[in-house]
Amino acid sequence: MFYDLCLPMASKEEVLKGLERIVAKLDNVELKEYLKKFDKSIQFDYPDIDLSYVMEISGGSVKELKEGSVNRPNIVVKLDSDTFLAILNKEINALDAYSAGKISFKGAMTDLLKLQRLL
Repeated sequence: MFYDLCLPMASKEEVLKGLERIVAKLDNVELKEYLKKFDKSIQFDYPDIDLSYVMEISGGSVKELKEGSVNRPNIVVKLDSDTFLAILNKEINALDAYSAGKISFKGAMTDLLKLQRLL
């Protein structure tokens, strides 16, 4: 269930820490193996705080995480910062958030399914 309360939005620092938690998940050998042929650039857009980050994944590892955007990312995930943190904290399910229109995604459906394992 989603609530639209007037709560302060997540900060840039909280979003970065959340992304770093995703990077740390790739220390898991099974997940690293699962994503070993997943060579993609993923752009995370947070319109509520006017922020974007790009995560470059190659060979089951994050090669780069940087603020900004790229011209042609393989995947674009657009969501507000609070939804992002709620997904990472297991307060809401990513699929439920997507179904509710809280997340938009551009890219191949097979990539979305792989990406879901990171969140």
